[in-house]
Amino acid sequence: MKGEAPKIYPPIVFEHLETLTDSTGVIQHAIFSIPNRRTGYTTDDNARALITAIMEFERTQSRSILRLASTYLSFIHYAQTPNGRFHNFMAYDQVWLDDQGSEDCFGRVLWACGYALAADLHPNIKKVAKELFDRAVPWIPVTLSLRARAYMASGCYYYLKYMPENDTIRQMLTHLADSMCEDFERNASPDWAWFEDWLTYSNGMMPRALFLAYQALQKEEYLRVAEESLDFLTSVCVIDDVLHPIGCNGWYFRNRERAWYDQQPVDPMCHTLSYLAAYDATGKKEYLRLAKISFDWFFGRNSVGEALYDPVTGGCSDALSPQGRNLNEGAESTICCLLAQLSMQPYLDKLSEFNSEG
Repeated sequence: MKGEAPKIYPPIVFEHLETLTDSTGVIQHAIFSIPNRRTGYTTDDNARALITAIMEFERTQSRSILRLASTYLSFIHYAQTPNGRFHNFMAYDQVWLDDQGSEDCFGRVLWACGYALAADLHPNIKKVAKELFDRAVPWIPVTLSLRARAYMASGCYYYLKYMPENDTIRQMLTHLADSMCEDFERNASPDWAWFEDWLTYSNGMMPRALFLAYQALQKEEYLRVAEESLDFLTSVCVIDDVLHPIGCNGWYFRNRERAWYDQQPVDPMCHTLSYLAAYDATGKKEYLRLAKISFDWFFGRNSVGEALYDPVTGGCSDALSPQGRNLNEGAESTICCLLAQLSMQPYLDKLSEFNSEG
């Protein structure tokens, strides 16, 4: 069964994210809709939550949302180690459980701090974000994870919107985008136009990073690789106008069978953001249509026909399985749904115009 897209989207509601957030930061997991304090916090979640809160503040100018942004940025500030890297896992009693977080965590933080710099925020908030980013810059050239490079490239793109004359950040963005294109050229073939031999999680972030790099640097190679890789991802994941994200129970390795489940909200969010970046870079209506298809996954237009978004609380189910949705509403899934909603919001009128044109 495949659900239908809603005719009217439900409102953006921050209640569940506020429920998951205490004075320390956003709690990682939930038991159904109740915060599971035993799971503590992650810098990953607080970084994504920072972007979400900033987007909502820019939309509403809500002071309570601004307080959320301050909480998340404060968490990230506390997470930075003396050498400029970041812890990731924190227990509920505020004890760090790792010496250093993953490269992906590092990349997500730079994405969030860069976004804060480009946003319409009080200078005091931006100064903290800039300090965190600048102390982390020396690690950018030696960070190898593909997804981390995509997140960092996104952060550099936003940093340059704030300070376009910064040659160091421009060089970093060039390095990151060039390295991703090199991965693509080394690995891609006519039947597998991708950066590596597998599709796993957050796949949309790599094409998106190159679309952003193209907008900032105007290098045609970035646009070509972004389109080829995103078109390949579309051929794998969009079937009969329904998004089927790669399942986490086995992923999709080259020349093997793909996993269809469990589908996790982070992937439709990344698809949505990637198609929106593609539309911004190219003006092609098809990318906006694909963004809507990806967005509609949250509201029941998916392989099971069940909505994952709870319009009452603003929570989002953690995964979609063949039996239906996982009823837990943790931080990552909820934040990813909010990010998708906030990102799509400015484009809904444009979609209506295209539909009226036939």
